[in-house]
Amino acid sequence: MQFIINPSAGHGNYKQIIHDIETIFSGSGFCYDIAMPSYQGEATLLAREFASNHDIVVAVGGDGTINEVLNGLIGTDVIFGILPAGTGNGIAREFGLPLNPREACKTILNGHIKWIDVGNADGRYFMGFAGTGFDAMIARFAGELRGPFRGMWVYFYAGLMVFHRYKPQLLSIKIDSELVEVRPLIVAIANTKRYGGRALIAPDATPDDGLFDVCIIRSMGALSLIRHLPKLFNGKHVNLSYVKIYKGENVTIEADEPIPFHIDGESMDGYRSIQFTIVPKAIRLFVPGEGGEKIQA
Repeated sequence: MQFIINPSAGHGNYKQIIHDIETIFSGSGFCYDIAMPSYQGEATLLAREFASNHDIVVAVGGDGTINEVLNGLIGTDVIFGILPAGTGNGIAREFGLPLNPREACKTILNGHIKWIDVGNADGRYFMGFAGTGFDAMIARFAGELRGPFRGMWVYFYAGLMVFHRYKPQLLSIKIDSELVEVRPLIVAIANTKRYGGRALIAPDATPDDGLFDVCIIRSMGALSLIRHLPKLFNGKHVNLSYVKIYKGENVTIEADEPIPFHIDGESMDGYRSIQFTIVPKAIRLFVPGEGGEKIQA
């Protein structure tokens, strides 16, 4: 088993997480190694390398770290484990994983696994969600701000910076055979329900049904946005006239000018056109022990 630990995991307290791993797995029958990437993107390269000689690879960090490791494991037979140690931990919450790394280690010891769909965005894979709009601009500004700074306040501050700068562009969105033209506040291509940790952007999404849930929120005025924002956190936004959710296997988004996108909350360079495709049962994931396939150490 190979752990890939983001040095920023646990807000920089990665040594405690390593201690938790050693405590839980000592004498468990699992042999393990630990690696720590030193630059963005290296986790993908490490995961791809370790997949050739390990049965299990575990990402230790937030949704961005999980995404990097996932991209190194697609197409292999490796079982994927997650020890959540990020800011929002949206993917871990989606699968009911304990947010305490020590307790999450016990999920791996328990050995239950489940086949999970992933999304493919022009060759970049994602487990949770992708999209464009107001939130994609927030992801871009937050990425520029983070540096040595961590925590949710970075996203709140980025949101304030973006609030008066975001100007919705006309997008052509094709969902399977249906074409939608809209000036959106947010377009979310969701494989899972949760969005940024606690928001329920697609309350009916399931990561093993072979379909995306595409949530399109049309542009609205500032007062309406402020009034309706809390509904994102209980899923009641789906009842608003501004919101429509579609289901499909393939989504293409086109614009006249480059627009920002994000994949599992991480900003990407602007695209004029991008295609999203669901990949059914693409990877096996350790989940809490309620059914699913069982493995032994």
